[in-house]
Amino acid sequence: MRARSWFVAVGATVSRSQMRVAAWLVWWFALFWLWLILAGEWNRVELVAAACAATAGALVAEGVRALTGVKLRIPARELVRFWSVPATVLLDFGIVVGALLRSAVSREVVRGRFVVRDLDPAAGLGSRAWRSYVATFSPNAYVVDIDEEQRVVLLHDLVPFRKSEEPAA
Repeated sequence: MRARSWFVAVGATVSRSQMRVAAWLVWWFALFWLWLILAGEWNRVELVAAACAATAGALVAEGVRALTGVKLRIPARELVRFWSVPATVLLDFGIVVGALLRSAVSREVVRGRFVVRDLDPAAGLGSRAWRSYVATFSPNAYVVDIDEEQRVVLLHDLVPFRKSEEPAA
C-alpha cells in the first residue's frame, strides 16, 4: 500500500508538500547513516560532515525528482529479496582474493570479461534501479550499462560467477 493511500486510510490528509518533506527526510536519514558507515569514524567532525552531505544529497535527490517528475518506487519484496547480498559480497571477496593470488603466483593478469544479461521484463524503473545499485556491491561483478530499449544489462565479471550477477538481471 502506498504511503499516501495509507494516510488516507487512517483518516489523515496528506498534501503534496508534506509528501515531499517526508521523502526529503527519508533521503536525509539514509544518506546521513551511509556517510557514517562509509567513514568508519563517529566523532563530532564526521557527524557534522554526515549532516552536511546528507542535507546536500537530499536536496539534490528531491530537486531532481521534482524537475524530472520521475517517481521511483521500490517494491518491498525487492528490499526483502536482497537479504543475502552481504553473504554474496563476502563470497565474492574470497573469489577476488583467490583470483589475485592466482595472478600473483602465475604472473598472469586476470582481465575478466563483459557479460550481457536480459532484464526482468516485469520489473519497473525503481526495481531496475535498485537491482543495479545492489549489483554494484559485489567486488567480482558490477553493472557497466543498462540498455532500456533492448532490455539488457552489461556487466563486468572478474571471475565468471552467476551468483555475483544475480541482483542486476
